[in-house]
Amino acid sequence: MTSNITSNKRIAIVLLSILVFATIAIFSTHGMDIQIDGEHVDGVGGFFGTLLGCGIAVLAVFFALSLTGVVLAGVAVLLCVVFAVVLGSLALALLPLLFPILLVVGLVALFSRRKTV
Repeated sequence: MTSNITSNKRIAIVLLSILVFATIAIFSTHGMDIQIDGEHVDGVGGFFGTLLGCGIAVLAVFFALSLTGVVLAGVAVLLCVVFAVVLGSLALALLPLLFPILLVVGLVALFSRRKTV
């Protein structure tokens, strides 16, 4: 049931996006003189050309943002690994200072056992 609601929302978002691109294309071709290889392009050709350009721009932005997200996620993982290495080296550096405390705790645990008969 939830996937159907999600699917309906997705369809609504896609249709709304197409409507927005169509509106942008209509208003952007008004009063514009487009020439490709010396031929005048207007009307339906100009409309769909602008719509195609908007679609390509959206795809370019999507791929640029996804690539940026992947790079930032990689940097975050790298920083987590560096942080773990720094904490691990700090723990190993402080291990000689903790050795006397661990020795006392171990001796207390060894001699505090109760014998069961």
